[in-house]
Amino acid sequence: MTGLRRQLFCAVLMSLFVGAILFASVYLLGNSFLDKTVYGHAFAQKMSDRYFQQLQSYVETEGISLKNVSRLNVWCNRGEKVYLTLYQDDLLIYESGEVTREPSAQEFHPDMEDPENEYLLTLQEDMQVRAFLYYYAGDGFYYLLLFLSGMIAFLGFSLCFILLINQKIKYIKQLRQELDILSGGQMEYTVTIRGHDELGELALGIDQMRQSIQKHNEIENQMRSANSELITAMSHDLRTPLTSLLAYLELVERKKYANEEQMHNLIHKCIAQTLRIKTMADQLFEYFLVYATEWETVDMELTEADTLFQQILADYIDSLESKDLNVELRFEPTSGRIMANTDLLQRALDNLYSNLQKYADPKDTIWISYQKKDNCVSLSISNGICQDGDKKESTGIGLNTCRRVITQMGGAFKARNNGRTFCVTVDLPVI
Repeated sequence: MTGLRRQLFCAVLMSLFVGAILFASVYLLGNSFLDKTVYGHAFAQKMSDRYFQQLQSYVETEGISLKNVSRLNVWCNRGEKVYLTLYQDDLLIYESGEVTREPSAQEFHPDMEDPENEYLLTLQEDMQVRAFLYYYAGDGFYYLLLFLSGMIAFLGFSLCFILLINQKIKYIKQLRQELDILSGGQMEYTVTIRGHDELGELALGIDQMRQSIQKHNEIENQMRSANSELITAMSHDLRTPLTSLLAYLELVERKKYANEEQMHNLIHKCIAQTLRIKTMADQLFEYFLVYATEWETVDMELTEADTLFQQILADYIDSLESKDLNVELRFEPTSGRIMANTDLLQRALDNLYSNLQKYADPKDTIWISYQKKDNCVSLSISNGICQDGDKKESTGIGLNTCRRVITQMGGAFKARNNGRTFCVTVDLPVI
């Protein structure tokens, strides 16, 4: 049984127990009160005296005599809770509901009656007979007591149950108010978590969702701020080389140079500025490639893995060796094709090549291995990290670009950095 159900079940049992205690208490106290009042001897005697006075008035008004004593049935049967017997010379002449004068039929005798309920009834012609009048309260008060006991027990049960679950009801209302606060955009508001039942778990889930949304909003704000800063920085950075490039091109166009050597110098400066602009454009592309929320569908095609990687790696190795970097290649030819977008894969590997140029320690060997492993072609690049303090710290955008490109192609990208060595692994499934 779950926590909330168990609590509700215990609340019902406790409320039933309280209701039962109230029912028994009210019933016993009420029964005791009725025994002392309605069902008590003193009350019954008082009521008997009152009804006898009414009986005497009725006899005088209706002219009741021994001849028409049966007319007392009308008075006895009009709803009063009385029992009446009349005796003349110790013979029963009337009993509530019937008249008798047969001595052989007599089953009653005055000695059998209660002397406390004996009265002297005067009939017409001053005829006096012995009357025994008994009052009985009936079962109405008893049933009323049962009804009142049941109602009080029900009210006690309801009140106890409401009090027991009132905390849960308050907690539910509190959660509703807090949800209204969150829906108003105040994601910094912490949801109250109370207990370990379903409501507590629900509150925990709501608070975790709040934290997730808050974190997502913070990331969006950071990205928005970064985008704004990037656009501002790129606009400023691009203005300088573009202005210089335009000035150099105008000099060349107007032939504002003294000789051919000066012309080549201007052209060289134009190429340098163009390369600066290209570098900035590449950084901008990589940034949006990493932080774009959605990717368009990437067109991929089947390509021979060996041919593609040999071509790309050959260019990298030649370029690295030309910069006096020692490269060791372990290439194990594999037979298989991969599903890839050649341009995106080239750009991802360009980032790895660029990192080697920037951060590889020229004193250490760069290890490049290519092999087939577990139905995948696996490319691994490992190098020592240059400890030169003048080296600019990496922003990580290039590695994130690689990771996203490789993941989009159904592969896996891993990067490990222990401070002295850096290793990346690219796995692409063989089709």
